[in-house]
Amino acid sequence: MAHPVKHSTTALQRAAPVRVRSAAVDQGLPQIELDLCSAEVLVDPYPAYRRIRDAGSVVHLAAHDVLAVGRFDDARRVLRSTDDFTSTHGIGLNSIVNGGSRRITLTTDGDLHRTLKSIVMAPMMPKQLALLTARLQSVADDLVRDLVVRRHFDGVADLAVHLPVTVVSHLVGLPEEGRRNMLAWSAATFNLIGPLNDRARASVDAMLEMAMYAASLRRADLAAGSWGALVFAAADAGRIDDEQAANLFIDYIAPSLDTTIHAVSHMVNLLGAHPDQWARVRGDAALVDSAVEEVLRFEAPVRGFTRVAARDTAIDGVEIGQGERVWVLNAAANRDERRYPDPDRFDVCRGAADHLAFGHGAHLCAGVHLARLEMRVLLEAMRCHVGSIEIAERRVSDNNILRGWASLATTFAPA
Repeated sequence: MAHPVKHSTTALQRAAPVRVRSAAVDQGLPQIELDLCSAEVLVDPYPAYRRIRDAGSVVHLAAHDVLAVGRFDDARRVLRSTDDFTSTHGIGLNSIVNGGSRRITLTTDGDLHRTLKSIVMAPMMPKQLALLTARLQSVADDLVRDLVVRRHFDGVADLAVHLPVTVVSHLVGLPEEGRRNMLAWSAATFNLIGPLNDRARASVDAMLEMAMYAASLRRADLAAGSWGALVFAAADAGRIDDEQAANLFIDYIAPSLDTTIHAVSHMVNLLGAHPDQWARVRGDAALVDSAVEEVLRFEAPVRGFTRVAARDTAIDGVEIGQGERVWVLNAAANRDERRYPDPDRFDVCRGAADHLAFGHGAHLCAGVHLARLEMRVLLEAMRCHVGSIEIAERRVSDNNILRGWASLATTFAPA
């Protein structure tokens, strides 16, 4: 039996043992007065990211009282160095989420992380996904053909949401109540990972509701043979205990849908905004994979998480003391001109598979293969049925950590 959730709003207030970066001024680090989660920056974060990269390898963001790295090599160094930079003190920007972090793949390292991640990833490895490919291709083909007939639709609600909600959420095997709330719970989780602004405060109840729901799940609640059932099977085999199993459901509930939905919405928007690139993809099936990777590089669905220095270390010669929190801005690193020539140009021929949109190292996104598969089958269906793509209006998603579109007024003209 899963243990009841022990968190309350009061309990969640306890802070992780992390130092405030008061020493930033003493060390002479660049100080930037910039709120990366302001409404203005959310609409277009890329000038802010460039400002951070231009300022130095490590900067102090005064609005969030956190160190930040925005250059590609520095971000990758932090992400791959779990001995130097740990996730065990939480990956967020406020004491509520960091103090209440549960032991899931995102907030563990070492042997425990490897065990938990292997359980979560098991049904999403390439060999297992090969059995799912034909089904996803069929659903994607039917969907795109219907949208071409409709011509005018919302590229988010009518296209990007479809595969994650109609297929993936059922594969997880949650009861209807859980599937119905997955999108809202995911948005709340990512909001609360950000700074403690109004969006984060408004998300506390929803995140607690998700945690309580995950803790309440029983074996009989999960569909037979589902991904969720495999989590309990791992507990029955003694690999994890029941409380850890309950925590792992958060890995399926929180990040599994919204990130892919935003990635697909970026793909539709970018190909509509760059008809020359869409023509290239339509004319050459070999460009499907590189187009998917360029979409992810150009518009990362997740801007980045924080890490805490596990010991005194350095980033590009900048001393980082034990206990200091660093915000790794994957989305900024993906536009680093030191890594990618002309990085603000969308180019489906670029070959950017080394991007950091899914993270890097031990904490590479557990659903990376599934997300790529969903994007690829949709793009292949679009190549077959869509002649041109037009975006009339778009509205950015209002989220502290996720970057995507809330709506896209889209038109598909037939091929």
